[in-house]
Amino acid sequence: MYACICRAVTTDEVSAAIDEGAATVKAVAKATRACTLCGMCRVRISAMLAERSAECPVHGLPAIA
Repeated sequence: MYACICRAVTTDEVSAAIDEGAATVKAVAKATRACTLCGMCRVRISAMLAERSAECPVHGLPAIA
C-alpha cells in the first residue's frame, strides 16, 4: 500500500525508515522523499510513527503504560 502517492512511497518503505531510526515526519521525508510534494500523506506517516512509538521496540507488541 502507498503511504505517499505523489512519490510512490510504500508503507513498507516508511516502516523501514522508522526501523532505521526515523522518528519524525521530517526524518521519514528525508529517508524516503514522502511528504515532499503535496503533504497529504503527513497524517498517515504521523499515525505510523505514533503507532510505532506505542509498541515495544523489541517485540513489536503494544507497550504497557
